[in-house]
Amino acid sequence: MQTKTFLLTLGLGMAAGGAAVLMLPQNSAAKKAAQKAVDTMERSVGKMMQ
Repeated sequence: MQTKTFLLTLGLGMAAGGAAVLMLPQNSAAKKAAQKAVDTMERSVGKMMQ
């Protein structure tokens, strides 16, 4: 049950972060850094789910 809670919290955090990133200008450094962080997190979660 703790894994489900962790993944739910992770997903909610990613959704909130994604909403904030959508408000940034297209070519900003912060948006590029956020996208790299999202990509890394997706790979980590994908590996964890295997």
